[in-house]
Amino acid sequence: MGRSRPPAVPPSSAPGPYPAPPAVRWDQCPIATTLGSLGRKWTIPILRDVAFFPQASFGLIRKRNPGLRQRTLSIRLQQFVAEDLVRRVVPPGDARHPYYELTAKGLEVWPILTALFQFGIRHHATTVFPDGQPRTLEEIYPHDAALMLGPLADFARTAGPRPGGASAGVRSARPGGPGTRRA
Repeated sequence: MGRSRPPAVPPSSAPGPYPAPPAVRWDQCPIATTLGSLGRKWTIPILRDVAFFPQASFGLIRKRNPGLRQRTLSIRLQQFVAEDLVRRVVPPGDARHPYYELTAKGLEVWPILTALFQFGIRHHATTVFPDGQPRTLEEIYPHDAALMLGPLADFARTAGPRPGGASAGVRSARPGGPGTRRA
């Protein structure tokens, strides 16, 4: 993503609030960098299956994704393991039936999946539901909406692991606000 700012939108024509420019300069846009990992073909559907189906097997993931080739699934799962998003579990005494589950880092994908899910049930209801009526996350997952959203606000305010193992939080989402870190 470029470093130039988009032209200012007059307040009367702006559809909603926009965040201020970031307080730090990025050599690589975090969105573009994330899409380099999560934006590869079949990545999101595979992660969805590992997240939504406990002990998702290779066969289950293939079955739920028509058109997904065995080789592609194998490569993606190896990439997820290498990136510490997913772990391959071989049950003791049942080596013929390994399964996949999210790691702690992989669990941080839940809010992304949930946002995509929410957008789909709201804005693509005519494709998703037979009656074409939009739904809320709570209607679809009455007991698990909080799990799917996770502690999103806390996550967004935490910088996460740093080299050396330390973790630092950012207390303010607005540039220049109290607790804002500057590079």
